Amino acid sequence: MPQTADQDRPALLARLGAMLARGRGHALAALGVRLSAAGLAYLLQILLARVLGPADYGTYNITWNILTIGGFLATLGFSELAVRFLAQYHARNEFALASGFLRTGLMVTTIGALMAALAGFLMAPLMTQAYGPLAETLLRLGLLALPFFALTDYLEGVARSQGWTIRALTPPYVVRQGLIILIVLGLAVATPPVAPQTVMLATVIASALAALAHVLLVSMPVQKALPSTPPAYDLAGWRRAAGPTLLADLAMLARLNVDLIVLGLFVSPTEVGQYFAATRLASLLGLIEFAIRAGMGHRFARAAQEADPLAIARVYGEARRMALVPGLLASLALMLASPYVLRIFGPDFVAASPLAALLITAVALRLIIGPADEALAMSGHPGLVWRANGLAALTMGLGTALLAPHLGASGAALANILGALTGGLLVLVYLRRHLGIHPFRRERVTP
Repeated sequence: MPQTADQDRPALLARLGAMLARGRGHALAALGVRLSAAGLAYLLQILLARVLGPADYGTYNITWNILTIGGFLATLGFSELAVRFLAQYHARNEFALASGFLRTGLMVTTIGALMAALAGFLMAPLMTQAYGPLAETLLRLGLLALPFFALTDYLEGVARSQGWTIRALTPPYVVRQGLIILIVLGLAVATPPVAPQTVMLATVIASALAALAHVLLVSMPVQKALPSTPPAYDLAGWRRAAGPTLLADLAMLARLNVDLIVLGLFVSPTEVGQYFAATRLASLLGLIEFAIRAGMGHRFARAAQEADPLAIARVYGEARRMALVPGLLASLALMLASPYVLRIFGPDFVAASPLAALLITAVALRLIIGPADEALAMSGHPGLVWRANGLAALTMGLGTALLAPHLGASGAALANILGALTGGLLVLVYLRRHLGIHPFRRERVTP
């Protein structure tokens, strides 16, 4: 007998509740935080572009991107490992191992941050040769932010392991950016003009306060979720997993930043600033990708522990469908809006509209395949992820080096598309070969 709409409504509500319980709520929370952060990020970038001008804006962003790479790598892979191992330890009530992992991760992050800061100090003179003396000055100042950046990244992984999306993402993406805006805006009003060195010092202060906020937000809930017990250590297992995970993080960071860094060797700081503004527009589309990864990472890790071989396939299929249609619609909207959005940065940035279209295409290609790399990493295959991202980064770097001298920033944007295609195709091959997942075939599960 056919059901009426009123009879269907409870079933629909039940299905909605089940989807939220399975993790869509985490992804939506991640998207909500990142949308708020995107608004702050755009306000920040517009403020910096107008305060510094295209040339200094380009130099500042090259320097901050290098510092960002150092901050992420300073955890030596333990930020991403936290999502995987702490989620599994919590599911199995292995609180001694969880306690040992938390202590080890904090110690590794501290040592890694000091090592990264030392490496940055030693490479500072090279910045003058590559990008000019201002870049060296900004790097030396920015190294003070590196330990705080690394701590925030590690705590983000700890919070994500428990599905605490808002606690994980608010300090790095809302608090830090919001504080930079307040400090720079206050200085721009009180004592204009604002020098790039002053902006970098504001970034250091904001990074320190964001790290403090993260400690306050995460420490107490972690003690409740993972009760403190005499710690146990699986150092050999963590070390084996950390190597490929660190390489995967390095490859991913290279894929996200190598085009800008290589481009700066061939074009003027002004053109770098325009290119970076275009990447900020494309990064809006990346919010969908990030939200899906942040909301689904701990689910992939838990699914990997199940006896059902289709568990990961189901989570992956759900995540890919969540990203696909919104991603394609957002891509088209951003392409149409790019001239108007870039005009807000200043009249000199409107010329970056064609660059934005190419960069948006590259992000859209990754959204089509969904978080395949996250599924591989959380199921114990981080080595495959770093190979795929490493080849993508290599393609982008070589492509930028070959094309930028002739095409300028457009060459870097085209290299970005080539890198997305290369890495995406390889990760799809790994997904099918190692997890038995056919990405564009919906898995049928018998009730």
